[in-house]
Amino acid sequence: MEIDLVCCENMRRILEELLINRKIRISKDAKVCIIEKGFDLEEGKIGIYFDMSTVNVLIDYLDQISVNKEEIKNIITGRCEEDELKVLTYDNIYYFEAMGNDVFCRTRDKKYKVKEKLYELEGRLENKGFIRVSKCFIVNIVKVDRIISWFNSKLILKIIDIDEEVYVTRKYLNDFKKFLGF
Repeated sequence: MEIDLVCCENMRRILEELLINRKIRISKDAKVCIIEKGFDLEEGKIGIYFDMSTVNVLIDYLDQISVNKEEIKNIITGRCEEDELKVLTYDNIYYFEAMGNDVFCRTRDKKYKVKEKLYELEGRLENKGFIRVSKCFIVNIVKVDRIISWFNSKLILKIIDIDEEVYVTRKYLNDFKKFLGF
């Protein structure tokens, strides 16, 4: 599948990465065009208009039309600034954390706000190396450096590279042990 892009340069970089991950080629000759509001659509083309408030709808649409949906399931889109999105692979995510009504994913350098709720991520990440360890955290197990026993049947997970700790609460302890095989 081919799609043309008509948008600002910052948005172009984000959309190019999203399209490449979905095996959609970008071509000036394509008859279908993803176009940011405020830009002109070339005559003879079909336009899919979007702006920052509808970019998540656009991403969902791209997921639906993508031929290789299985291959894109290892990415998530996070927002670090009001108008800046980042495509993140699961390999780069250390953990997901719920804070109030918002959910954030933590990478080595930054936290990104994601649109999914923690329970949605739990199902989506089930066989991807992530495990729910508390009401507020889902952890990427390969990003855990050490597991330390703590009082009250809790465990502390020391996270690689970022000098942070995440607690495995009693409620999630048995599932965590099964996940690790002990």
